[in-house]
Amino acid sequence: MKKLFTLITAILLCLNLSAQDVFNDEQVVISPDVIHLYWHGCSPHGDVISISNLTSEDLVINRFYAEHFNVECLYEGQNIAEVGAIVGIGETILLDFYASPTAKDLFGTLYIDTDFGMYIIGLYYESVYSLEEQHDTFNLAPNPANGFVTIKGMGIGQVSIFNMLGQKIDDFFVEGEEATISTAHYPNGIYVAKIANGETRRFVVAH
Repeated sequence: MKKLFTLITAILLCLNLSAQDVFNDEQVVISPDVIHLYWHGCSPHGDVISISNLTSEDLVINRFYAEHFNVECLYEGQNIAEVGAIVGIGETILLDFYASPTAKDLFGTLYIDTDFGMYIIGLYYESVYSLEEQHDTFNLAPNPANGFVTIKGMGIGQVSIFNMLGQKIDDFFVEGEEATISTAHYPNGIYVAKIANGETRRFVVAH
């Protein structure tokens, strides 16, 4: 009887572990994490979003929306930004994504509202024309940076530092034409410095 009880306990334990493994493997995979958009006159440059449903149920996408951007998510020629879509079990869909800014802000977050939860992708917008016309207004060095980065330029004023999810992580005022910013506490990654007139520069932190 003792051996039978031990056997039953072992079988139940194996079944429980197996169920846990299946549960842990269920996931929704969305890429990329950040979309870098270039703006050419009136035409935005888009990107492709991949959504994989690795769960045991159909994935219902309710809608897409973004801070500071009008968005279009095209699937098989239809814009599903507002009407949503369904991704079947084990399926992967590719969306042609386009966004146009609604304000001067160059950063935002794309929200993907699903019945499995909310997923986010960082949006970064860059005007090709403004970069070409205003390239010498200010600069950052060294790039990549380790412990610090120096900003130089005329009339810099207020400086804000954003990560690639559009989150402001630092804010300070530059008096004069040069200032040194400590990056020792920044995690490795890509950042954007935005000065008072709205111009931006990207830089990398690599410790």
